[in-house]
Amino acid sequence: MCLGSSLDNLLMRVGAANRPAVLDGGMGQLLADEATGISDELWAAGVAARSPGLVRSIHQQYLQAGADIITTATYQASASGYIAAGIAADNVAAEHAMAAAIQLAVDARNRHMDSSKSTRPLVAVSLGSIGATLGNLSEYTGDFGMSEQLIYEFHLQRLKMVAQCLLTPQLRKQIDLLAFETIPSLAETKAIINALSNITGLPPAWMSFNARSEECLGSGEPIESAVEMADNSTGICAVGFNCFPQHIACALVMRAKTATDKPIICYPNGQAWPGSSEAWNDSSNRVLPAIFAAEAQQWAECGAAVVGGCCRTTPAHIREVARACGES
Repeated sequence: MCLGSSLDNLLMRVGAANRPAVLDGGMGQLLADEATGISDELWAAGVAARSPGLVRSIHQQYLQAGADIITTATYQASASGYIAAGIAADNVAAEHAMAAAIQLAVDARNRHMDSSKSTRPLVAVSLGSIGATLGNLSEYTGDFGMSEQLIYEFHLQRLKMVAQCLLTPQLRKQIDLLAFETIPSLAETKAIINALSNITGLPPAWMSFNARSEECLGSGEPIESAVEMADNSTGICAVGFNCFPQHIACALVMRAKTATDKPIICYPNGQAWPGSSEAWNDSSNRVLPAIFAAEAQQWAECGAAVVGGCCRTTPAHIREVARACGES
């Protein structure tokens, strides 16, 4: 753990209640269901710029469902992405767009606390794999088609942008965590860790990997090697897995526990990839919230300190997870 961090304090509090912390769920599908016209590679980050009220509302829905941690709609965000989508004319405007997206989650938390008088939930800035910004699904394989140096430079520049965002008066001391998500390879893990080590003043981060099986990252490299790499980084306060099928969740958690003493975060998809986009879009293939919640209890029993959902999960799933794990 990062002693004294917001995550450490949260885990101590929920641990005393004999439950895991609850993370939020997916964002993209909810936005697609609202017919908002997601049409570029920014996905939710684009909607945050064009329809901020909708994104803020989804953050609030997750908090009302019982989430202890919410993640910002910035997973695909990058300066080049904002510019290509026509949202920003230059890097400065892109920085403003990202800050505005982060602010939506902070505003949702503040409104929730004003209305419920609840304990302060955490806000994590979501930062996806470089593959998530390329739009070619390479976040699931690690086949980015570029050198390790270019991967490092991408993450360094994006972290510099985040650092500038967090210096604004509205966001200063408002962000608890960074969330590196769907990381598929050792090369990208190393690049992120190196980039983190070259920027000061950032919140602690979690590193969440994509896994193709209970043994391998999306790249095919060993899970343990990636977890050990993150374990050795002082900037990483927790490790985990996201955007993978639920049936390997417990195996992944237990494998990670052999390589780290840091908290483990587990947030799989609410639907397994069925082999075609047509079947993926068929809602009958999605896991029901009650079933998802029952499985989340098992992930916690296997050692996950934080449980939540990724693609195809909704506030209904997280509400059931919170109830099942002891949060009314």
